[in-house]
Amino acid sequence: MATNGAAHLVGSVPLGSVEEVFSVCFHQLGDVCSRFPDGEAGGWVNIPAATLSKANGLELVSSISIEGTGHEMKVFRLKHGVSAAEVNFAPTGYVEIAKRSYEQFKTVRAAAKISPGTRFQVSLPTAFATLALSVIPKDLPAVYRGFEAHVLKEVQQICAAIPHQDLAIQWDVAVEVISVLERQTPAVADLFSVDDIAHMLEHACNRVPKGVDVGVHLCYGNPGGKHIMEPADLSKLVDFSNRLFPLLERQLNWLHMPVPIARADDPYFAALRQLKLPPSTEFYLGLVHPGDGIEGARRRIAAGKKFMSKFGVATECGLRFFPPQSIASLLSLHRAAAALAN
Repeated sequence: MATNGAAHLVGSVPLGSVEEVFSVCFHQLGDVCSRFPDGEAGGWVNIPAATLSKANGLELVSSISIEGTGHEMKVFRLKHGVSAAEVNFAPTGYVEIAKRSYEQFKTVRAAAKISPGTRFQVSLPTAFATLALSVIPKDLPAVYRGFEAHVLKEVQQICAAIPHQDLAIQWDVAVEVISVLERQTPAVADLFSVDDIAHMLEHACNRVPKGVDVGVHLCYGNPGGKHIMEPADLSKLVDFSNRLFPLLERQLNWLHMPVPIARADDPYFAALRQLKLPPSTEFYLGLVHPGDGIEGARRRIAAGKKFMSKFGVATECGLRFFPPQSIASLLSLHRAAAALAN
């Protein structure tokens, strides 16, 4: 693995501006990380709910407070007498956010604070992630078809607005993992199989044009800064990834899997021996935790190396719940862990 593929930033970074995120992250990790997000100042959680609130053909059923986030999860259904094919979705906002952030990316790069060849990373929830949380199960399969097309059309717009050689798209896959792979939402898991989810993610990856990097972040959620549930091991993520790989018609540039802070044991990592990772795909383990610093990372790296010889490092999920004043030291921890792993 090349040095600039030694570390990966999952997405959110709680700094004051997009320009600051690019500048600080590149200053800390420019030689070990080849893609940089804008920090997701627009809010990964906020945007989908706002989009569905404006959809013509859906109506609000309930609002549920998301513990530890200060946000509400709104749940919708089809309006009486409206078919799923008649629903018109409002723009998510991701297209305009990506365009604005790319202008900041170019500004910071022109000031020689970002090296040529570095890519701007746009991290997006899948269409399924948005709907499975926000549409009643009975209406979910029908509504999904139209919303998937809507989301993938917006991805095409992002890719048309930003030069391919400057762009990377990351699909954030958490709701699928928790709801279907782990069957924590039986009403949803009864409607969609693991293979269904693999085909949905295949559609999302294959619609990203060749020349644009595309990656997958597998996750167990992160509301309030901790997983919704802790994985028993990596076996379900490995099995899911192995189902996905043969479906792809283009290169998958990277794959990320989480590692809880308490897991430096062989059983957690053992399934990596069965991972059929394509030779050109970078692999990252989310084993960086400020709670136990470089010594904890060292233990988890050593355990992972027993089952996979090459991988880069990351955190389990985005950094949005870490205090802004801790980000510089957390990025430094990425660098130190990347040196150990490589």
